[in-house]
Amino acid sequence: MSVSFFPNGLCFNKVLAAFIVAFTLVLAGCGAGGESNEASAQVSGDGGDSHDETGDAGNTDPDEVPEEPEQFVLNLVSQPGNVTINEGDTYTFSVAVQNDLPITVTWYRNGSVVQSSASTSFNASEQGTYDCAVTDGQSTLECDSFSLNVTVSQFVTITTQPSNQMVNEGVDVTLSVAATGTGILNYQWYFDGAAIAGANAPSLVLNSVSVADGGEYYVVVSNTGISTTSNSAQVSVAANTLADALITWSRPAQRADDSALAESDIQAYEIYYAESVNGQMQQIDTVDASELDYVATGLAAGTHYFSLVTVDTSGLKSALSTPVSVTVN
Repeated sequence: MSVSFFPNGLCFNKVLAAFIVAFTLVLAGCGAGGESNEASAQVSGDGGDSHDETGDAGNTDPDEVPEEPEQFVLNLVSQPGNVTINEGDTYTFSVAVQNDLPITVTWYRNGSVVQSSASTSFNASEQGTYDCAVTDGQSTLECDSFSLNVTVSQFVTITTQPSNQMVNEGVDVTLSVAATGTGILNYQWYFDGAAIAGANAPSLVLNSVSVADGGEYYVVVSNTGISTTSNSAQVSVAANTLADALITWSRPAQRADDSALAESDIQAYEIYYAESVNGQMQQIDTVDASELDYVATGLAAGTHYFSLVTVDTSGLKSALSTPVSVTVN
């Protein structure tokens, strides 16, 4: 700071007063702790005082805390899990959300969007891997992946049922069933409630049935997931009326070359049998040369055929005789 003295002395008092004021201001400035605050005084020659002070009047309160941005809640409370359903069924997946702002839930199946809306649930019927994302415009949350497994429905349908049969003893009987279904079909036939060993085909053949074969038959058709039982088929077997037949013949007197055949040259007679006129003859018995008849026993109803072979003492045999038929009614 500087002070001017005028040589004529007329302004001494004013100058001195100005000096004192200026000095006081400087002391006040020094009392502020030696900081770089400045105070200045200008004294005009006309006696008017003019002051210009500058300082840190724009400082803010150091204890004032700046305002933080408003926080909005968005939390996943619960998420979907893996589910298995039957073919044709629908399952509703849902997610529970805690939120302040409106949300949008986007559902994905195998990575592709299948639904995007404000709904927190989704109806699914197709097998696949699913996940979802929830957003409120400020932040986004993703749920864990989950799967929907669809079990293919199994079915077995019998389209043709086995039928009842009435037969006589000795004939063959065939029982059949037709079925459709998924996968490989398995068959098991039953007789009077008991499984028949080895009867695992759509048809059951009973060879040369007897009265003991009569009863209730049915089949169970199954695949890996389901089974169904056919209607029962009643097989009735009528006992044949068995009869005995007396077969007689005359002693041959000649050989095939027309030479004589003495009674003493005959050793035995062989008896042959066939079920039909063109059937293969089978030997069923042998009788001594002294016998000229034979009783065939246990003949069922029908026609039976018999033939004879003469055997001499040297073992030579004649040709089969002309067959004779026996009919049992």
